Amino acid sequence: MINYLWKILEISTNGELITHAKYYIVANNEDINVETEGNWWFSDKILNIPLSDVKEEDIVSWIENETTINGVCHITNNLENQVNSLKNNKKTQL
Repeated sequence: MINYLWKILEISTNGELITHAKYYIVANNEDINVETEGNWWFSDKILNIPLSDVKEEDIVSWIENETTINGVCHITNNLENQVNSLKNNKKTQL
């Protein structure tokens, strides 16, 4: 099972509205770690809750929702593919 640890590094706002987030993610499976960071500009710019009440988990959820197509989040799917590739890679002594 792969565990994902998200961290929101910074956000951009337009008034009370969050328009952009810079994120960092670590995917961990046993002794394999794969990490990435990126930027996400929100297409659904609707203020659902006051900025002062927004938590990191909210922003992560919004990014995951906007990057999910047909039930697959392309960000975590890419990390999963990298982890699986490293797991299947056979190490050989020189």
